[in-house]
Amino acid sequence: METLPNFLIKVLQILADRNGMSCTLEELTSLLTPVFNAFSSFKDSKSDEKENQAILVDALLFLNNERYIFLNSSCDKSCITIKGLILVNNKVFCN
Repeated sequence: METLPNFLIKVLQILADRNGMSCTLEELTSLLTPVFNAFSSFKDSKSDEKENQAILVDALLFLNNERYIFLNSSCDKSCITIKGLILVNNKVFCN
């Protein structure tokens, strides 16, 4: 079984919870705020939000390239694929 960093697993888990629906970049950033807050110090919230979105875009591009998600770049929406669901469910069952 392939192992991904915890942040990527968190992104997949959020998308898996919304299976059949897509999430925009802003929605995902908002849902991942607790994860971002756990790893960052308190800074200007606007710059933090842009930095978090940049981190998330990198993660989404990686997951899309690995075919764990489908990233629709024309509308910035992402949804999980069957491959992503299998990875998340295996990870959950192994823990």
